[in-house]
Amino acid sequence: MRVANKGMLESPAQCDVPERLVPGTTAWDLYQIEHRQRYDWAVKYCVDRRVLDVACGVGYGSEILQTAGAASVVGVDLVFEAISSNREAIGSRGHAQPLFTNADAGRLPFADGSFDVVVSFETIEHLPQPELLLQEIQRVLKSDGVCICSSPNRDFQPFAGTKELNPFHISEMSFAEFDQLFTKYFRIAERFSQTRSEAYLRHLRLLRELDARLKPMRFSRLLRMENKVRRWFGRESLNGLGSLPNQLSRAIPGDYVIEPLKEPRANLLTFIFVGKPKIN
Repeated sequence: MRVANKGMLESPAQCDVPERLVPGTTAWDLYQIEHRQRYDWAVKYCVDRRVLDVACGVGYGSEILQTAGAASVVGVDLVFEAISSNREAIGSRGHAQPLFTNADAGRLPFADGSFDVVVSFETIEHLPQPELLLQEIQRVLKSDGVCICSSPNRDFQPFAGTKELNPFHISEMSFAEFDQLFTKYFRIAERFSQTRSEAYLRHLRLLRELDARLKPMRFSRLLRMENKVRRWFGRESLNGLGSLPNQLSRAIPGDYVIEPLKEPRANLLTFIFVGKPKIN
């Protein structure tokens, strides 16, 4: 069973883990706003509580929760190299540290009722047996504990008629499927959605339009002729008409919003459910 946070793999120590989000990489620059926002948002549930972060990756989210006031945080990930690669950086910041251990999300090495809060973001869609994750979270939570779990919206379409397929999301669910599975083990307390802000969507639409308008120019004979003349005079070619750089679509704080879920829609990126364990 593979557990990983969303992101592009760029660390040699994690070469067998797809979608690993690692600080200092291009993927981190592009996606960290979306991922960090979930942890920052979850802080209010974790203050003075004993917290488990399932599929913690390199541990940046566990550190956010610990620094913000959790009584203690334990982060677990299937790939120990992911954890150990970032422990030195985490331990050098002068505050209480999360504890990290290597574990399978479907076989957590903790006694029943060990935690007040369990957080698992962008994990369940990677698991061939997603129900095992929820079973284990229910088991290790105290009877009055809180589970906070996110799942990407399988029906997400950022623009009308588009669908971005992810080959690593082997268990993506619709709202109805996630709701049915989650409520099998937890009593829903709150439902939320995370999605792109209207301002960010307008920005992305403009980039798409600009990219479409530039396409004819990339293969223009006039452009090739001008670049040949520029080379004759020792000047740089006009190479800014190629594909737009990824940096232009990079999110900044405020580009994603988390708000109470009123109704499932195709433009919602991620569902976040908060629930308490059902007592068998």
